[in-house]
Amino acid sequence: MTLRIREYREELQLSQSELAKRISNVQRNVSNWENGISEPDCATILKLAEIFEITIDELFGRESGQTSKTENEPASLYRKIARLNDRQKAAVIAVIDAF
Repeated sequence: MTLRIREYREELQLSQSELAKRISNVQRNVSNWENGISEPDCATILKLAEIFEITIDELFGRESGQTSKTENEPASLYRKIARLNDRQKAAVIAVIDAF
């Protein structure tokens, strides 16, 4: 099973090296995880979920228990907006207000 590390790393606009530093690891390992060559240990999986502000299930690409995909969309949207800079957030709010 391939973890969704690349997807969430890119969402945060982090390089592999930057992510590796945040989890006290090396870029080569991040590359190996993203390419399915190896998998991180349990402690690292927890760190990744914390950094990405997601559940471990989401990191593994699984839907959580009884929650439907539609119900997850607002949470996903919120996470994406939370990662924007102030100027980008203001632009999103302006678009929403226009509707």
